[in-house]
Amino acid sequence: MITLFSKKSFLFISLLIIGYTALAQKNFTGLTNPELSLNLKTETPWSFSFGTAQRDLVYKNEDFEFQDEFIELNHYTSYQVGFNSKVSAGVRYRFIKDKKNETRFIEQYAYSKKYNRIKIAHRLRLAQRLRDHTTYRTRYRFSIEFPLSGTKTNTREFFMVTSTEAVWEMGKDELPSLGQRFSIGLGYKLTPKTRLGLTTEYRYRNYTQSPYTQLFVVPSVKISL
Repeated sequence: MITLFSKKSFLFISLLIIGYTALAQKNFTGLTNPELSLNLKTETPWSFSFGTAQRDLVYKNEDFEFQDEFIELNHYTSYQVGFNSKVSAGVRYRFIKDKKNETRFIEQYAYSKKYNRIKIAHRLRLAQRLRDHTTYRTRYRFSIEFPLSGTKTNTREFFMVTSTEAVWEMGKDELPSLGQRFSIGLGYKLTPKTRLGLTTEYRYRNYTQSPYTQLFVVPSVKISL
């Protein structure tokens, strides 16, 4: 039987491997991306989400350095479709340091279902990034979430989330670009309505042309009302 200690050890070792692999590569940057989100549920199929995030550069050109990149505000309106699916539309606005701010429109379909103690989720997302030019992006993510003890995540208990996501983007006067993201994270259910998370995400970007890699450390707070 897999114990709680062995699961936490696996998570810790996985994070070390991801971090070491990323640092050993050239064309690599390390960033932090704290997130805060507030989810509002209603007695109807409609729900709403508001959030903010801040991204900071901490490692570049084989040396540690600190540079704030942007602060982000976002909103999603979602509609429940059946028991396991929902469609959403959102807008994201980034206040970017020393560059023109960016507006992004997002449409997505999400499906999730629990199988015993494991929750499996799929997400297909389309986005239009409005900058000096418009970039069109398509993303598909597959994720797995499960408690580290018991059959469900109770208050004051840990859970684990891992995912992989394929990203394709293109735009006028730019060649199509493909990338892949891998993440692993530890979550903690602080209260029935508050979840804390710490995720490490490794991004292998533009591997069809000029590949480069990024490692994100993402602390998060999610509140549901």
